Amino acid sequence: MIRNVTLILLLTAICIDDQLCNAVFTPRNVEHVWKSCSNNRNTNCINNISPVEGHKQKPILTASRGGGEETRGGAASTAAVAGVLSKRTFTSNQLAILNLLSGGVAGTLASCITNPIEVVKTQLQSTSASIQKKGPTAIVNKILEADGIAGFWRGLPPSLVGIIPARSVYFYMYEKSKKTLSPIFEECSAANALLSGLAAGIAGNTLTNPIWMVKTRMQLLADASAGQRMYNGYRDAISTIYREEGIAGFYKGISASYWGCAEGCLQFVVYEKIKTNLLQKENAKRASQGLPPTNRLPKRTYFISAAFSKGIAAIATYPHEVARTRLREQARSGVFKYSGMWKCLQIIAQEEGRQGLYAGMGVHLAKVVPNSAIMFLTYEIVNHWLGQLEISD
Repeated sequence: MIRNVTLILLLTAICIDDQLCNAVFTPRNVEHVWKSCSNNRNTNCINNISPVEGHKQKPILTASRGGGEETRGGAASTAAVAGVLSKRTFTSNQLAILNLLSGGVAGTLASCITNPIEVVKTQLQSTSASIQKKGPTAIVNKILEADGIAGFWRGLPPSLVGIIPARSVYFYMYEKSKKTLSPIFEECSAANALLSGLAAGIAGNTLTNPIWMVKTRMQLLADASAGQRMYNGYRDAISTIYREEGIAGFYKGISASYWGCAEGCLQFVVYEKIKTNLLQKENAKRASQGLPPTNRLPKRTYFISAAFSKGIAAIATYPHEVARTRLREQARSGVFKYSGMWKCLQIIAQEEGRQGLYAGMGVHLAKVVPNSAIMFLTYEIVNHWLGQLEISD
């Protein structure tokens, strides 16, 4: 029990984004690592893997305390995890539970740390900030004047409440979609992963949109001159939304959230393309030196590649973030100005231009680019570590 808790805490230290653990800690991905390793020319990798006797086609991956050459040169956190779990065997169900808990804990920690950035970004995206031409410094001062330091953690409770259900639905739908699509696209293929991730994202957003709607309303500062009022608490916010806007009010901005799923797909495609090209160049260089090919790149390369791909994806799809916030605002003078994502984007473009479509992007990138870079780096490290883990049904 202590070892399991220690593992979760260690994973929390290197996990930033919930979807990381969705991508890594699944029995299917462990099998994929085993299959990939089985075809690897690296004999150290192959020697650490053997089928379970009496369980044909079931992968067993053995963890050693010292690790191979690549493990010894890896991050300290990965070595610590490997040490904690050395000579341990995990069943598929245990990995699924670990997947849920580690992602939940990591998501909770990340939400607490980054909530102030989220509050400032959300306010920068609002109509009020656009009308008053306020920048990040002015927004920070306004939040301090209105609510003090506590104002930077407005909307945190909904984030904490939504982590587990969002993660559970995503995990369930991802696995179901992979199996459903397997007759058309092989489970380990990029097409299967992209479509499954898209389906999982849509399902997760559909279920949890009411939570994020309340979160956004609580984070936005009310503009009294436009007839908006500050809610007295979450119960007041929920009851007011239901009374004035009905059930549909809790699903405002959902179309923009669906569109946001494309950001993750684009990032994945760009990242994999960069990684493939760099691996080809690295192996060509190794071949000229008489060295065997490798499937590993320096950790710095993973970090920079992930940061670059996230930046490209975030910039390309960012306007949906602004549209989502605008769609979730309170009515101004009793009128909801925006009624749909595309119409919202059209109005913003006409009235505010590019500056309005990309309001708050700098703050957003300052949060998501390093987070994503750490996430993908961790994915590569843990994927390598899983190649030394023992798993059985």
